[in-house]
Amino acid sequence: MTTGAAGWRNVAAKGVRSVIQSQTESALQAAQAAAAQVAARVNAQAEAQAHAQIEAQRAAAEAAALAAAQTAVRAATEASDLASARALAEKASRSLNRAPAAIPPPTPSPGPGAGAGAGPATPTAPMILQKMQIPEEFGLENEHPVLPIPFKATLGDQKLEGAEISVTAAYVKIPGQMDPAWKGHRDVVKLQFDFAGFTMSLFPECVVTGSREEGEMTLQFLDPTGPHLPQLRYIINTYIAGDIASVKGMLAYTGATQPKSVKGADPESRKITLKSVAVGALSLFLITASAAFLYQRVTQSTELLPIFIEQATQDMKATTAGQISYLNPDAQQGEVLFSINANSGDVLNFQLPCDCKVMVADGIFEGATVLPIDDVLSLLQDGAGIRVQTQISVEGLAKVMNGEVAYLDLAEGRSLPVRVATSSATNAAAHRGEAFVPVYLVPVEGALTDADVGKAAQLRLSKPWFNNSFFGFLE
Repeated sequence: MTTGAAGWRNVAAKGVRSVIQSQTESALQAAQAAAAQVAARVNAQAEAQAHAQIEAQRAAAEAAALAAAQTAVRAATEASDLASARALAEKASRSLNRAPAAIPPPTPSPGPGAGAGAGPATPTAPMILQKMQIPEEFGLENEHPVLPIPFKATLGDQKLEGAEISVTAAYVKIPGQMDPAWKGHRDVVKLQFDFAGFTMSLFPECVVTGSREEGEMTLQFLDPTGPHLPQLRYIINTYIAGDIASVKGMLAYTGATQPKSVKGADPESRKITLKSVAVGALSLFLITASAAFLYQRVTQSTELLPIFIEQATQDMKATTAGQISYLNPDAQQGEVLFSINANSGDVLNFQLPCDCKVMVADGIFEGATVLPIDDVLSLLQDGAGIRVQTQISVEGLAKVMNGEVAYLDLAEGRSLPVRVATSSATNAAAHRGEAFVPVYLVPVEGALTDADVGKAAQLRLSKPWFNNSFFGFLE
């Protein structure tokens, strides 16, 4: 029994210890969580106190800077020297220990009573300016081009880069947005144009009228037609003409550097003129050659058979078929010249009818056979002249009958007008249907001489236009 009671006591003691141990651990965890919360609250309070101290220090610094700026403004207002006032304002702005978002507002000018013995002037609001009347011949403000010509502008102590310019306004670049305090500010602005080797400066009076966009300020010229206008207009016109080019903010002149030479003395101009004259002459030559070729093809035609110029003679022909039995070219007038033994058995004798020169035809000799109308001899009398006999195509004869003019073109280059004369032989050949018919060519009296006998020629037919009244001089 004693042993059993002791065992139960041991078991009870172990259970109590375990309960106490678990409760102790829970209490310890709760205490740790409470301690963490307290620590977090302490840290937050410490951070809040530190932030409050920082804000208080910043507010004190800003208050001190503002007080310094107000002191500088009052000092600048009371000072008569504008340069000293600007220096004090710059010193006050440096004390702010932060960069401004835009250019500082304009410094107020002393009032009209800020002279000797007068009280301190108070800052005044920006004046509201009335625009000057622009002359009618100058045009409206928006009628003038706005050009991106590089320039620099000096407004008070502010040195600004130019964006664009016209004859009525200048547009300059500013950091950030424009401070409204600048609007209506009036001052003399220095506009500086930097060229390669020299600088041109203009001093127009301007008023700040606002801003077209963020980062820009508009300086309107109070007197667009003032003394600065001739120089500014020259720069703008030269830039528009392309004689001025901008390179990295600098202006460079690209126009002519020497006076223009006389047009006639310019070698290049003389070359161009000579080329133009040569081209014109060549064109005229080609046009004339083409026209002459077309005229030749349309109005001119040439006969195929050649022509030989001969002496005018009287031919003695055979009257019957037979054989030459006697031939005496040296016979005198009235003597037998030649005899023919006819096939019929008769002997025919032919006498020389005149005192003239006798020429034996080709292929005629004693014993030669002849047929009727074959040439046997030719009788050449003194002063008989020149005869031109040829054969012409039926088409060519028809052209001559329709009014085309015949020309005798000699091999040496002469061209003689001739008259085409027909004979009974021509009619007989035409009736037989031959392609070529015999004709006589009668030139102008004296055109051919004995020196032309034996020369070759060619028959050319020309069609006259307008009945030969307009182009007759070409023939």
